[in-house]
Amino acid sequence: MSRDATSSLAEQIDARLAAPGVMDAARFASFLEGQRRLGLVHGARALCRHLRPYLIAEQDYAAVARAAERIAAALERVARRALVDAALAEELGLSADERALAALDPGEGPFLMVGRLDMLLTEGGFSFIEYNADSPAGITDQLLVEQTLMALPHLAPLRGGQGVRAPAPHRGLLRALREGYAAWGGREARPTIAIVDWAAAATSAEFKVLSELFSAEGHRTLILDPDQLDYDGGRLSAGGERIDLVCRRVITQELIGRRGLEHPLVRAYRDRAAYVANSFRTKPLNKKAAFAVLSNPAFADLFSPEQRAAIAEHIPWTRRVRAGRTEWRGREVDLVELVLGEQESFVLKPNDEYGGKGVLLGWQTPPDAWREAVRGAAAQHAIVQERSRSRTARMPTFRDGRVVEEEVYFDLCPFVFAGRMEGAMVRLSASAVSNVSAGGGVTGLLIVDNARAPREELSHV
Repeated sequence: MSRDATSSLAEQIDARLAAPGVMDAARFASFLEGQRRLGLVHGARALCRHLRPYLIAEQDYAAVARAAERIAAALERVARRALVDAALAEELGLSADERALAALDPGEGPFLMVGRLDMLLTEGGFSFIEYNADSPAGITDQLLVEQTLMALPHLAPLRGGQGVRAPAPHRGLLRALREGYAAWGGREARPTIAIVDWAAAATSAEFKVLSELFSAEGHRTLILDPDQLDYDGGRLSAGGERIDLVCRRVITQELIGRRGLEHPLVRAYRDRAAYVANSFRTKPLNKKAAFAVLSNPAFADLFSPEQRAAIAEHIPWTRRVRAGRTEWRGREVDLVELVLGEQESFVLKPNDEYGGKGVLLGWQTPPDAWREAVRGAAAQHAIVQERSRSRTARMPTFRDGRVVEEEVYFDLCPFVFAGRMEGAMVRLSASAVSNVSAGGGVTGLLIVDNARAPREELSHV
């Protein structure tokens, strides 16, 4: 990744932040409170505590987008094949209910409306380690960071400045929803949108932000718990009001586990009475075992040459944990013996969880706990993934009455809307598991044009 203009700009930002009077306890507290008012929170916790956005050079952003779009397209091929290939569906660990849902044809439109790849920046480049294709969160973070972090005195000169720009994933989402609705056959110029998730969802603040954005663009928008939905065999509604388009945020396994396949949302989806995005066909994409399919040479014929090249460069070695032989670093090995004997080289992950739940880092797990987890992994369709050694970064924050630098793990999580990347969630954490739901935070993302980026002038503003 390029470090010239971005490094220079980071140094200028930090110099301004260190100037007397720029940051104090009152201003930092106001910064956190502003996030709570706007909804940049997880529960009640303000998400952005670091005082510099992540800076990425334009050419590096383009390289990430190119790779992310190819990997997303490769994963879509896996999901489409699983619809007609029972052996591949079994390989992915799809349950009977998930297969039944995936078999329902939702009609025309993109296979996946919105996905978020989790990406680690490494010393040699970057690696994609998971795909959130069921109900990805964080889409409004960039917008809210702009309204809080970028308004602070040491960063305000960058807003709209020459040579830097901020992506807009919230606009990418609305564009993709509109295009998907039209391709599906929707006739309303401004369809009524329902954002559907449990009322107690930790990300409910994000829904309010999305609702305001959609409403500002002319869409009547409702935030609904699944239990508020009704379906009469021809119309999906809530409180008597027709719903044309569902922005589905409720997790598939939670909806089906709690309410079953005859829930009004599933029935309306089955009858094509409302456009639902993401559709219930995307579940195979969300299985972490899909990365084992990408990584395993036995499935190479599924992918185009460009996709195979992206997989080879950006997907770490990944396998389902089970008895048998496999290839690792050019040699044939017993998989279970390998995972037990090379514990510090691997990560164990449940096949179908989110928020970092159940993830075990081999280099941080006691050997007894690791052995027990490996023994039980096959029954749970768990996967093992070779460790990607992520870079850390020093990021400024405010603590103990002064600006300090913290060494943090960070990852860049690109959003892909109907096959096109727009923006990314930037997560920061003191832990190698940087999920927001596991205590991590976020910061903003600025794309820097090396040829036009501000150099020394920022320090004099």
